[in-house]
Amino acid sequence: MAKTAPPRSPRAQRREEARRQAQRQRQQHLLLRGGLAAIAVVVVAVAAWWLIVRAGSSDTQVLYRFQTEDFHSLAIDPADPKTIYFGHHGGLLVSQDGGRNWQVGTLSGVDAMQLALPAADPDRIYASGHGVFVVSQDGGQTWASPAHNLPALDLHGFAVAPSDPNRVYAFELGTFSLYASSDGGVTWETRTLPPDLNQGILPLAVAADDPQHLYAGVGGQIWESLDGGQSWRQAGPGLGGTITALAFSASSQALLYAGTDQGLWKLDSSGNWQKLPVEPREAVLAVAVAPLAGGAERVVLVDAQGNFYRSDDGGQTWLSR
Repeated sequence: MAKTAPPRSPRAQRREEARRQAQRQRQQHLLLRGGLAAIAVVVVAVAAWWLIVRAGSSDTQVLYRFQTEDFHSLAIDPADPKTIYFGHHGGLLVSQDGGRNWQVGTLSGVDAMQLALPAADPDRIYASGHGVFVVSQDGGQTWASPAHNLPALDLHGFAVAPSDPNRVYAFELGTFSLYASSDGGVTWETRTLPPDLNQGILPLAVAADDPQHLYAGVGGQIWESLDGGQSWRQAGPGLGGTITALAFSASSQALLYAGTDQGLWKLDSSGNWQKLPVEPREAVLAVAVAPLAGGAERVVLVDAQGNFYRSDDGGQTWLSR
């Protein structure tokens, strides 16, 4: 007959239960440590991936970051490409070193939603926006509001002909109309809007060699007019994104630059679009172009986060801070 173990005392039972509890806790601790280690590996891997992506992202292409509340317009002095103008709801900022450093300009307290500098008269600067239409004849030192016959003044599209500083075009939102002037913005005449326009902005650009050759961006399509806005036809294939900014090229290698909510594109003389290797964080809100010595072309843009980008080879490579 087998002997049975004597019953354990309550103290021994408590000790055995404590031992088992400690063992369970050690097992749970080991499992927890293993789980935390696995999580740490994942976190490190994700962080490494993020750094790699970030290293190849637009942060490495950003030359400057504006701290203004909004980001509206850019223009480059065609006679001195180191001088760049940035327009926002509070006026102008000016850079004298190609966009690395910026100072407050002489135009302040107004909405510089649109900026335009004609190559034929680089001392003239047009600025327009909500309730604003002003002109400087001395490179931005002084400003004046010309008398004009526009029925309203909420300009959400503006362009000047590079070859004729008096030929300007404007899209006025309140009347939802396109206007043209041949006397520097004093006398305006109504023009035909490009087809399918149902948006609150109308990006405009004028060809370098013909003041009547006008481009407009509507949705993802470029339209062109050869008669100063009297009639329109499609120019090139449509883009997938929404066109938010236009700039006419100063080079024979391209016709037009288009900023979109999907990056920056260039339309070449064959009518084909090329997506340029710059990765803005959000939509491109403004683009400006100017020729450089030796046939190169400076391209600058600002995105919806205030990031400023600059290329000195037609958009193929981009500078960093």
